[in-house]
Amino acid sequence: MNASLVSGDIRAAFPQRVAARLTGSPWFWAIFVAAVFTLPLVRSVRRALPAAPPVLGTFPAFSLVDQAGNPVHETDLLGHLVLLEFTSAEAVASSGSPLAKLQRRVRNTGEAVHLVSFVAAAPDAAALKTLAKNAGAGAWRWTLAGGDIGPLEAATLKALHAPEDGTLAGRLLLLDGRGRIRRLGAPSPGEIDLMMRDTGLLVNMEGL
Repeated sequence: MNASLVSGDIRAAFPQRVAARLTGSPWFWAIFVAAVFTLPLVRSVRRALPAAPPVLGTFPAFSLVDQAGNPVHETDLLGHLVLLEFTSAEAVASSGSPLAKLQRRVRNTGEAVHLVSFVAAAPDAAALKTLAKNAGAGAWRWTLAGGDIGPLEAATLKALHAPEDGTLAGRLLLLDGRGRIRRLGAPSPGEIDLMMRDTGLLVNMEGL
């Protein structure tokens, strides 16, 4: 028999014998399974989480009246996240409030997220109640607070280090559980998505 052929057969069979011995060992399968489940875990741990939104300022003190005729103060906003807007009765009546859509998006957050509309020139609680009903505002989820909101808007602009002769109409603010402003943005689809992302981050971070 040709010696070179025998040598070639031995070399060809050697990897097969090694593979058979490895796969027949319980240690091989233990290491294989550990590697399969550990690598995705390591990758997920190393993946950077989004940064928490910065603190832009502290929401100022105020005293207004809600749609139930109850007084509303800045302390009522503490302990949960608040998405709020400065708006008008006309905007709410014409379904122009972005909080109407946000109310549906935060419906599964329980008590963690509240919505507040500061309504300019709302004459009384009865008018606010009618506005709230027509807008579909939830009794405890979405508060409409009316009165002279001009000083509150000016104080909020000052807290944001913005010109006090500016306006917050058409803007959304996100407050954390300590009453600090964490995001200010326009109610565009992209900005609302970012607002909801930051809301989710803060809900988890603050354990609400």
